[in-house]
Amino acid sequence: MKKVLLLIGMVGIVLSSYPASADQTSGQYITGQSVLQQANALWKQRGDQALLQKSISLYEQAYAESPSYATAEHLCRAYYFLADSFLSGDDKLNTYYKGFEWGIKAMETDPTFKKLYKDEGKTIDVASQHLGKSYESAIYWAGASIGKWAKMKGIFSTLEYSTKAKRMIEHVYTMDKNYFYGGPPRWLGTYYAIAPSFFGGSMKKSKELFDESLSIAPDYFATRVLMAENYAVKMKDKALFKQLLDYVLSKPADVIPGIEPDQKVEQEKAKKLLSETDKLF
Repeated sequence: MKKVLLLIGMVGIVLSSYPASADQTSGQYITGQSVLQQANALWKQRGDQALLQKSISLYEQAYAESPSYATAEHLCRAYYFLADSFLSGDDKLNTYYKGFEWGIKAMETDPTFKKLYKDEGKTIDVASQHLGKSYESAIYWAGASIGKWAKMKGIFSTLEYSTKAKRMIEHVYTMDKNYFYGGPPRWLGTYYAIAPSFFGGSMKKSKELFDESLSIAPDYFATRVLMAENYAVKMKDKALFKQLLDYVLSKPADVIPGIEPDQKVEQEKAKKLLSETDKLF
């Protein structure tokens, strides 16, 4: 009997030494996986703000334990998603900037970028031109984050940083315009719609780039939401506005596997925009 109790106690000690991992349906923890695996499990539930923030905290813990490009790049995207999906005001502004900072950390894993950016004081758009396709995620999400931050910050920041962000996204476009469901042409389509004409804005270019992004990933909802909000409204094209948003709401969120939380966020944006139709037109 003593031997049995001793064996049970030893098993308990061994099991308790394993870190907990997140149960993907409840956000609770089970034993047996690393901090990074826990973060990955919670990331799949990022449509829940609390679970997303837990995921981010675990990714930061994983990075502190073992710094890597992949974890820093993922944190850049995660902070962008948190700001874009759930936050407002200063919280949104500051979180976009956190995303940008994690993008820099990811890019600094390349020694040449780090030398150019930190030691020689090159601007981020210049330093990032050195980076190749393996760094496209960090460049893209850092550019997207600082672009959104600048837009919220005000006109002078917009003029300074949107140009840097544009050059970063253009660099990704030249390497892989298909990245993240046509992300580079989608971002540039938004840029050309928002930018004033004296700063390079062009509705013709905007339409061409949005169409290009849609040809790459027609069921990625953010492209249609951004096109409705920025192109159709500015062109006063109510029919196109409704067509784009009705399409988003007519499709299931899991039409593209693996990004259902992102798609649900865009469907909520589409509903909000449609509710504001009379005000926008």
